[in-house]
Amino acid sequence: MDSEELGLENLPLDQLNLSFDMWTIVAGLLFSLIGWWLFRQGKKKENKRFRYVGILLMVYPYVVQGAFWNWTVGLILCGYAYYWWD
Repeated sequence: MDSEELGLENLPLDQLNLSFDMWTIVAGLLFSLIGWWLFRQGKKKENKRFRYVGILLMVYPYVVQGAFWNWTVGLILCGYAYYWWD
């Protein structure tokens, strides 16, 4: 199959508004790793709140656009987890 058969030549890539700057990627990786760790701690301590925050930290970088919002949402979620940490 080539790109013509799949209809890939008609994809509006310029309209997707993707931002792949360095700080967005760093924030996504950092907060995803923190989320993975927090999820595992939540499973170990049987704490649903930490599991849910861990899942949110791993997933939100795919939804939020831009470095500012990536860092803002990540820090808010980490602050929430820190506030409830035993």
